[in-house]
Amino acid sequence: MTNAVDTKSDARAFWGSLYKSLYDHVDSNISREDLFKALDDLEDMFRLRGHMAVADMPLSELSGKSVLEIGPGAGGHSSLFAKHGANVTSIDITVERARATQAKYNLMGDMAAGCGALQGDAEDLPFADGTFDIVYSNGVLHHTPDTETSIAEVWRVLKPGGRAVIMLYCKSSWHYWINMYLCIGLIMGRAFGDKNWLGKATEWGGRDQQTVQNPITRCYTASGLRKLFAKYENPHFRKAEFYFYLIPKFGKLYRKYQIKKYGTHPGGVLVYGEPWPHQSPLEYWLGQHMGWSWFITANKPNS
Repeated sequence: MTNAVDTKSDARAFWGSLYKSLYDHVDSNISREDLFKALDDLEDMFRLRGHMAVADMPLSELSGKSVLEIGPGAGGHSSLFAKHGANVTSIDITVERARATQAKYNLMGDMAAGCGALQGDAEDLPFADGTFDIVYSNGVLHHTPDTETSIAEVWRVLKPGGRAVIMLYCKSSWHYWINMYLCIGLIMGRAFGDKNWLGKATEWGGRDQQTVQNPITRCYTASGLRKLFAKYENPHFRKAEFYFYLIPKFGKLYRKYQIKKYGTHPGGVLVYGEPWPHQSPLEYWLGQHMGWSWFITANKPNS
């Protein structure tokens, strides 16, 4: 049985290391002017991709809303919500990411006066019941030792009538069955004798060679999501995010072609640490049917 304390310690080490590898070079030199330009670019990229950050929680409706982001990365999403008038609280398992997010709030000045970031645990959120209008989490809670407890905590801190906007990895996807399970798990042999092969196969990247590995990753089917969000009202699940570049071996060649043909978008700087390749129309269409991400919206009943 996995030791939750050890797993959280490993997660803290991994995500802290990945922050330094992906974002440190950006955050160490960013100015207020750079930040606002990067936020405009990020919003444009999200709109082009139909990302849940703009499609499932309209930015025009955020003013005055209390928003919690669990796992803010380097603070790009949280800062975008703050730019549109939300009072954002960001919580992360690592001190590196909490500090990076707070630094962006500080750069934003009065615009983010009601915002703050802290280190904490998604399975034991340090907030009173019914605190937030929206709880947002993009690709984080499937890495917690106990995802069910994390989702229950989201429910607890939401106000009655509040909304959860969450991305979790999709098991019924091309990326899971072909890229991960078939190619990496079976053909490359990673799935044999290692219960955490999927964690080690995902979230690996950055500018520097990492010395620690992701301790846990979970993926969900639609039926699994229905169980996970059973207490919520009107849960809605949609697939997104298909990328040819993730296909082992072939992906590196495709990425070069993709950048040459479609170019890159500067909106990737705050969330990926570099400009990000545009999706092709085919990738966008495939994402809706066999994408790697579930974009989830679910409401807490008013009573």
